[in-house]
Amino acid sequence: MNAVAAWVAGEPIAAAVVDQRLAALRSGPLAARLPHPETAEGRNLRRWVCQAVVTEAVVRHEAALLGITATAQDGPPRPVTLAQALRTGGMTAAVLAADPLARALRRHVLPPSAPPESELQAYFSRNRDRHPGPYPRERSRIAATLTAAAAERAFARWLDQRCADLVRLAPGYEHPADPAHPDATHHH
Repeated sequence: MNAVAAWVAGEPIAAAVVDQRLAALRSGPLAARLPHPETAEGRNLRRWVCQAVVTEAVVRHEAALLGITATAQDGPPRPVTLAQALRTGGMTAAVLAADPLARALRRHVLPPSAPPESELQAYFSRNRDRHPGPYPRERSRIAATLTAAAAERAFARWLDQRCADLVRLAPGYEHPADPAHPDATHHH
């Protein structure tokens, strides 16, 4: 019988899937920087990898339910920026950056909406060093930035809730911050 790391909407995610992803990391260019597997940090890395795998599975599940597929507009994988990780949380930022289907899902479930004019002007005033032009010339760029940031934050909240609703983790694959396991060192 195959070991199960988690269930997403009742469907099992095999521990082997998590192990394969972890093995790919451990054989990659940053392998020397990863913690030894038999340490608390190494076990928490496995938990983080499990979080990525199940979050991706939730994205696939929700996209299938809604009949969403990625299109050319969703583009190839992109790097995660620090700003994205801080806005949305590392896991959501990573999934959005790596998975065009996640970007298509975000666009579908939370279409962008422009912030109010007062918010655009306040941002411009606070960030003159980033936007040296007169406000009218910078307005559309500021609006695009703030709209994308708001959509990412809203999608992160939505995806977190869908994960809470759909995911059940097997013992040993708990979230790294879950105080129920002995390796919990990360806290939100």
